Amino acid sequence: MEKVKEKRTSLLATDLGLRIAAVIIAVIIWLFLSITEYPTINKTITNVPVVFSMDGTSASEKGLQAQGYKDITVDVEIKGMNYEIGSYGANDLVATVNVDSVSKEGTYPLEINVRSVHSSDTVNIVSVSPDTVDVSFVHKGSDVFEVTANAPNVIAAEGLTLRNPAVSPSTVMIEGAETELAKIKRVEAVIEDSATLSDATSISTEKVFFYDEDGIRLDGSKYTLVDTKKFDVSFDLYKKKTVNLSVDFTDVPPGFDISSIPYELSATSVNVITPKLNDVNVQAVSLGTVSLKDIDLGKSFSFDVNQKLQSGEINQSGVDTVIMTFGFEEKEYIKKEFSVPASAIRFSSPPSGRSVKLETKQIPSVTLFGPKETVEKLDSSDINVVVDLADVTQTGSLSHSVTVYVPKADDVWCIGSNEVQINIEEKAAAITDSSSAADSSSASDSSS
Repeated sequence: MEKVKEKRTSLLATDLGLRIAAVIIAVIIWLFLSITEYPTINKTITNVPVVFSMDGTSASEKGLQAQGYKDITVDVEIKGMNYEIGSYGANDLVATVNVDSVSKEGTYPLEINVRSVHSSDTVNIVSVSPDTVDVSFVHKGSDVFEVTANAPNVIAAEGLTLRNPAVSPSTVMIEGAETELAKIKRVEAVIEDSATLSDATSISTEKVFFYDEDGIRLDGSKYTLVDTKKFDVSFDLYKKKTVNLSVDFTDVPPGFDISSIPYELSATSVNVITPKLNDVNVQAVSLGTVSLKDIDLGKSFSFDVNQKLQSGEINQSGVDTVIMTFGFEEKEYIKKEFSVPASAIRFSSPPSGRSVKLETKQIPSVTLFGPKETVEKLDSSDINVVVDLADVTQTGSLSHSVTVYVPKADDVWCIGSNEVQINIEEKAAAITDSSSAADSSSASDSSS
C-alpha cells in the first residue's frame, strides 16, 4: 500500500514540473515572436485624463488665471515594442497642457503633450485627439461684495408681513477675472423653496447668483467664493396695523367748542408694521399740541410722524410729515382788537394767606379771532379775563398771563399773549400797612 502512495506522489510532481516548463516555453516563444515577427505595434488608448496646471509657469508669475477650463480626456495612438506597450492602458500615459506660450490675457489654442509614465519604456506618440485645447487667460483679482437675499417663494401668513430678510454673513469675498468682477453690481443668496411663515425663521442656502447693473444674471462659473460657501437668511415677521392721527389743543378757554376750528391734516392715518405680533390692529396717536394763542390767518403747523411711532414700528405709508392747515379764509374768520377794563378781570385760585392786588388799569389790546358774523357783534363787555394764580408761590409785584374768553361765543378765542401786573403780599403785612395809613391820615386830620 505504501508503494502505491509513493508512486502517485511521484507522478504528481512530474506533472507539475511539466506544466511549469510549458508556461516558460510559451513565454519564451511569445517573446521570440514579439521581437522577431512583431517587434513594434500601434495601439490606441482612449480617455486619457488631461492634467492642467499653471504651477511654476510664466503665466502664473504674471498673475494670469485660466478661465472656464474644464477637465477633458484625449485619445492617444502610441507606437512601441509589443512586449512594452501591449498591456498599456490610460493609467500608463500622462497628458498635460503646455502653457509656455501664454504671456498675456487672451484665448490660446494650447498643445496637449502626452508621455509614458514608465521612463524605461520606448514609446512613440503617434497622435493625440484632440491635440489642442482652447483656454482663456485673464488677470485674477478679488473684491468684497454685499450679499442680499432673494426668496420669491417665501411669504408671510395672513395678516403678517415680511421685512427685508437679513443675510449672514452680509458680505463675501469673490475671486475672478478683474474684468468679470467689474461687472458685478449685485450678489444674491437665493432660496428657491416655498414656505409660508408665521414665526421668525432662518433658512440656509449655498446658491448664489450674480447680476450686472442692468439686472442681467452673470455666468456664475466665472467667480469663486472665498471662504464662505453657505449663507443664513433670517426672516423677521411684522404685523400690519393702522395708526389714526390727531392733534391736541392747549390754552382752550372755558366753554370753547374745539370742533368749531376749521382745520385739516394732510394725512389722518398711516399704515405701519410692528414686530409686536399681538399688538392692536388700529391705534390712535396724537401728533402733538397746538396752542389756540398761536393760531392765526395763514398759519400752519407740521408734525413728524415717525417720532410718534412706538419702538420698532416702521412707517410703510411714505408719509413722514403731516401738515396742519386751516380754512379761515373760506369760513370768513376775522380778527378784532378790544380794550378790556380792569373790572372785567378776576382772580382764580389765589394763594392762601395772601392778598392780591391788581395794578393794571386795563388790557389795551386783546385780539379776538373767530367767524366774522360772531366777532363783529362783540364788544368789550362780552369779554372775561381770568388770572389763574394756582402756580404763584412768591410775593411782591409780578406780571402774570391771563386767559381771555367770551362766554356767549363758543367759537371765538383770543390769539397772542396778554399779561397783567399784580402785587401779592402776606395778609398780615397788608393789614399793618392799612392801619399805618389810617393812623397817618388821623394825625394829619388832627394837625389840621
